[in-house]
Amino acid sequence: MRLVPAGALLGVVALCMTSSASAASGAATAASSSAKAEPAYVDGVVLVGYTQRTAKVVTQRLEAGVHAKLLRTVGDGTRVLRVAKGQVPAIVAQLRKLANVRYAEPNYILRADAVTPADPSFGELWGLHNGGQTLHCAPACFGSAAGTADADADVPEAWDISTGGISTTVGVVDTGVDYSHPDLAANMWSAPREFTVTIAGTTITCPAGSHGFNAITNTCNPMDDHYHGTHVAGTIGAVGGNGVGVTGVSWNTRMMGLKFLGAGGSGTVTGAINAIEFAIQANAAVGANVRVLSNSWGGGGFSQALLDQITKANTSNMLFVAAAGNDGRNTDTTPNYPSSYTAPNMVAVAATDNSDQRASFSNYGVASVDLGAPGVDILSTSLGNTYRWLSGTSMATPHVSGTAALILSVCDLDTAALKADILGTVDLIGSMTGLTTTGGRLNANRALRACAAPPVSPPLTPADLTATAGNAHVQLMWTTSTGAASYAVKRSLTPGGPYVTLAGGLTATSFTDTGVTNGTTYHYVVSAVNGDGESPNSSEASATPTAPVPNFTLSVTPAKRFVPAGQTRTYTVSMARSGGFSGGIRLSVTGLVRGMTATFSPNPVGGASSKLTVRTRGITPRGTYALTITGTGGSHTRRATATLVVTRP
Repeated sequence: MRLVPAGALLGVVALCMTSSASAASGAATAASSSAKAEPAYVDGVVLVGYTQRTAKVVTQRLEAGVHAKLLRTVGDGTRVLRVAKGQVPAIVAQLRKLANVRYAEPNYILRADAVTPADPSFGELWGLHNGGQTLHCAPACFGSAAGTADADADVPEAWDISTGGISTTVGVVDTGVDYSHPDLAANMWSAPREFTVTIAGTTITCPAGSHGFNAITNTCNPMDDHYHGTHVAGTIGAVGGNGVGVTGVSWNTRMMGLKFLGAGGSGTVTGAINAIEFAIQANAAVGANVRVLSNSWGGGGFSQALLDQITKANTSNMLFVAAAGNDGRNTDTTPNYPSSYTAPNMVAVAATDNSDQRASFSNYGVASVDLGAPGVDILSTSLGNTYRWLSGTSMATPHVSGTAALILSVCDLDTAALKADILGTVDLIGSMTGLTTTGGRLNANRALRACAAPPVSPPLTPADLTATAGNAHVQLMWTTSTGAASYAVKRSLTPGGPYVTLAGGLTATSFTDTGVTNGTTYHYVVSAVNGDGESPNSSEASATPTAPVPNFTLSVTPAKRFVPAGQTRTYTVSMARSGGFSGGIRLSVTGLVRGMTATFSPNPVGGASSKLTVRTRGITPRGTYALTITGTGGSHTRRATATLVVTRP
């Protein structure tokens, strides 16, 4: 299958590109003497799923009958078989005739979907907000440089409600993500701790701080070696308001790299299955909370194994957003996979341009494509702190994925309700009427406002929350929220949770957390509670308790004294110790003139003060003198000053 990046034209399981996909190294394209060629697949590999309760001895006998060897099991029981090269079609046909076989199919090559007029210059993000501006993509523009006002997804209007939340993760199923990109790094999902998953029978341990999965190398490093996935990620969740590059639809969402497409933009069904499976297991293992899978690829034939995995993602509460493809065809009659699967969590996305017209390359289908979204001349992130323009249903798809994340930052919806909200709030436009199920183009603002509950007046949100770090404690303080009966305080070791409740039913507007360790950063949320329960709005703050550094300061009283020549005066030198400083402090004084002497008692000082005695003689010159008292203790030196005025005897 050719996976097509939606920024390109969709085709087989690969990036949605305009050109048809050729098989990867080691793969074969099925022979086609007929008008329609068989999609590309991996030669020598067959995928098989058996009916329930098929005995192991039966599967072994059936596979031996076609001279197949089990390589591994992926997804929800799909068996990956090694067969003789050049025999895939014949063996698939033979297996499909057997009563115990639920499905048998090639391991299709998948590719990304993208028209890629590359140009790294900056330009307007018309898909988010279209003021009819002229784009700066020339000479690489795929569409018209000048647009039509409001032919966009109304994203800035949605930002009046929310710019996203870090508790929701979007899985970018693609060529990987350049997680070091300055416009993406802060929004990448990071494993809160080391954890293990079992993918295709192999146990994989992912270290804390890793950012997803690479189904090609079976590692936890999804670094992009193409650029397509990085471009998709920028549209979903490039950091907003940081004065750098572009802004994603959801400023603060988390993104998990799920790489199964290689540097050439292609991958396999098994790779896609394993990437999705990783997200499901990461949710269970470390609470990754992947709620949206963004899939800007397509191609190949119908795969029951892949459909089963998408359905499994649905049971794990994941929306599956897929590029409709870039072949300019009706997918009601000529399906495009995965967007043509009828899974309940599927949202298929066509591409529109900056004048609200269907992109010439975009697939369509009143029964198989759900809605349109901006997908022509889209500027987003690329490898190595660069940016580029791309076009395709690959670029339309992340607009929808980012909107889903934006909605989930405000509304607690299951997958069915999330899908219904997105599809039920589109802007109806002529170019999508009769060509998509909704007849409309994405509208993030309407979707967000439709799901958000009417705001409580006044909102039950504790304001001005501060977290002040101390020695083995954190002091939280906030401003009273009108309408709140009490407050709840929660703590996490990672931004966005999971949180542990420290206190509930608090009527005070402060709380001291003493169950902390110096040097560890803690993240807190404080929410208000009234008769309706805990408010969905909360205030957040972080702090890192630290042990104080031992220290001391000096002071002298009185600050000024008068003494007749030949007499004596005393001062009190005080030491204010902090941070557990308990050592001795040795004192000295400078500024003495002829006939003056000074002593300290005690010296060195182990307590809080010492008495400084200054003696003068008759020969001491009259005048005003500045005395500098120096204290040395440990690695610290501190000073204080006093004045002595010598008068006539």
